[in-house]
Amino acid sequence: MTSHYRWRRPLTLIAAGVALVLAGCSVESDDPPASSSPTSNAFPAPPAPAISPGVTADSIKIGFVYPDLEVVKQYVDIDHGDYQATFKALVDKVNAAGGIHGRKIIPVYGAVDVISPAGAQETCVKLTQDEKVFAVLGSLNAEDAMCYVQTHKTALVGGDLTAERYAKAQAPWVSDLRGGDELADGIELFTADKALAGKKLAVVAYRDDQASVDKVVLPALKRLQIPVTETGILDADISDAAAVSQQFNVFIQKFRAAGVDTVLLVGGSQLQFPAELQKTDYRPRLMFAGTSQAGAYLASPGEHDPAILTGATALGLVTNYSEPANAACVATLEAALPALTGKLVDPATVPSGQPTPGTSESVACRYLTLFQAITEKAGKDLTYQSFQQAAFSLGSLQVPTYRDKATYSRETPHGAIPPRLFTFDPAKENFFPAAS
Repeated sequence: MTSHYRWRRPLTLIAAGVALVLAGCSVESDDPPASSSPTSNAFPAPPAPAISPGVTADSIKIGFVYPDLEVVKQYVDIDHGDYQATFKALVDKVNAAGGIHGRKIIPVYGAVDVISPAGAQETCVKLTQDEKVFAVLGSLNAEDAMCYVQTHKTALVGGDLTAERYAKAQAPWVSDLRGGDELADGIELFTADKALAGKKLAVVAYRDDQASVDKVVLPALKRLQIPVTETGILDADISDAAAVSQQFNVFIQKFRAAGVDTVLLVGGSQLQFPAELQKTDYRPRLMFAGTSQAGAYLASPGEHDPAILTGATALGLVTNYSEPANAACVATLEAALPALTGKLVDPATVPSGQPTPGTSESVACRYLTLFQAITEKAGKDLTYQSFQQAAFSLGSLQVPTYRDKATYSRETPHGAIPPRLFTFDPAKENFFPAAS
């Protein structure tokens, strides 16, 4: 069974802190200059000294990072289940089996206050400086990964691993997510069967995704000889709803005037742009760079106009929640936490507003499985150097919940799970993998 889309960053647009002053927007016309070649395949290995923070003869201290959803209950009802209990149950299973090369995992938990602007930084400092863990595992938002692998030179498993960020890393880093770089491989799927022939295309992105646009998206479109009529980069703080709305409306007016009939949405633009579109009668065809953000628009509070997504497509990783590696994690959790029995199902199949303990299960299972595979391959002499070399030689791996296998090498620290094209089904109001 394949599921529809993966929830990765459901809190992207939750209002947090004081809104910043509108910084102005940027709209460029007539296919703006792009870098001469994509950088998505350029992965210089970060330094990996022969040090072993948090490692003793019989233990490995690991940090587990996750969003503290209790702090957002006053704004939105999101329940991913108990991340700490989930991580602990899976760690206990590893430890009960003898650990990794005789070393038991000592878990340290880092719940991120997603409302506080300093929440991610505070958790990073706690895990890296106060606890001095060997590695940090979990889901991270965009640039948050850099606090670990660049600022505090701590190994990381998870986060959006792009070529640009990886080039700045100062510690081993592996993930299953490419943060938009997968567009270099997947953008051809948008153009299959000449789907963009004769179309007037606009590209929209949030400022944090400018590098993906300049170094991945625009060069790929140029290589495919797909002209870009307009680009729009959202400069407003994404938590400032009024500023975001104002800027997107500037884009919409420009696109409409230019005759744009197709819009490619990248990164943080993918949820709010269609929400602004539905306030108008302008209906360009939408292409989402990520299925999780496309799904977030469908699940976000408020009424939705299905016509907004007529003909919409999206790129994503096809999941299979019932695949064997994930099924083993589910069995472990149900044995350790009987209250979860029957409740650990694919989050994409759960109606909006209902608890999705499968989300915390998926995160914990994926990253602990990946960490364990690398650490076991690294051998008894566990250092950052041996960990990195093991990751580079890991090869094919079934990362839990994915249909397609990952491939880990020096050139693919992100696993290179192939993106697939998804199409919107108006009857079911969801995105599903397109027929091969």
